[in-house]
Amino acid sequence: MLPDHPIETCCSHRGERFQFEFAQKALPLLPNDSAASYVPDARGLMIAAETEMALERPVRRLTDLYGEMVRIGPPTVRYRLGDRIEQPIMGLRVLCPPTCFERIREDLRLRRAAIMDAEVNRRFGIVRASAPLAVLLGYPDRFAEMTGGKGRLVMWLSHYEQLDDPPPAGIAA
Repeated sequence: MLPDHPIETCCSHRGERFQFEFAQKALPLLPNDSAASYVPDARGLMIAAETEMALERPVRRLTDLYGEMVRIGPPTVRYRLGDRIEQPIMGLRVLCPPTCFERIREDLRLRRAAIMDAEVNRRFGIVRASAPLAVLLGYPDRFAEMTGGKGRLVMWLSHYEQLDDPPPAGIAA
């Protein structure tokens, strides 16, 4: 798996006895996309991606192909292991209706995001921030809910940062 793909999920098939076999069959059916990488595994097909949004594309494809027979695991953070454990820090840029601006900014603050820039005018609000990926899991859905689908969220891997305490959950890459 690539180090610039800090989030992953495991997909398995309810009807297959050997998940590695399912993963090998599913692999050629997935889009060739630089934002995601795939590895067949004894547990199933491991999908890693740049962001949670990029993870959705291959997961949606598997769901379209296999329906209820595919089991999608929860997304997990891939920590980087070296001399010390490092966590992925994501950059964010949000564009939202002005009526949602304060709620978006407060939600990011509660997630321990470092807000670098925030401004609002009559037409829209913009927030630029960075935060650990672990606290942003589920944020794309939350953002869509807070903006009523009228906002725009861009997220990217900014860098890795040393983690002082052991990660709560996740896999060292």
